[in-house]
Amino acid sequence: MEPWTEQSDKVSKQRPDTEKARALLKMIALREQRAQITPLPQFATLLAEELYEIVKELITGIMSVDGWKTASHELLIGYLAKFYPEFSTAEVMLLDQLREMRNDIAYRGVMINPEYLERNQQNISNAIQKLKQILNARLNKTR
Repeated sequence: MEPWTEQSDKVSKQRPDTEKARALLKMIALREQRAQITPLPQFATLLAEELYEIVKELITGIMSVDGWKTASHELLIGYLAKFYPEFSTAEVMLLDQLREMRNDIAYRGVMINPEYLERNQQNISNAIQKLKQILNARLNKTR
């Protein structure tokens, strides 16, 4: 994880974009439906990748409402760590681990051991629910 800094050339301030955040929530709902029907253990790698995409889109949505944009996945997690103290260090580390795992899958073809999801899927799901609550609260606040 890269620590969040507004001075990074990988971030930009923008006008808050609630429409983008709402569109991402629709995509997230589709991803969650697909994740629920993904058979384990044979598709553990694809499910891990899908769970990360949900996390990434949720944080991107939160940042959009907050008026920030980054293409850096590391900075997404750094943003969450800096501005959302309701996430413990352990939760942030788990999401960052998921990010690293997704990179290994996407760029090195690494296959995930199904035991990883057996151990961590509930905690990942809890973090996803917390992210959704935050995003929905932020969206409701801007109405």
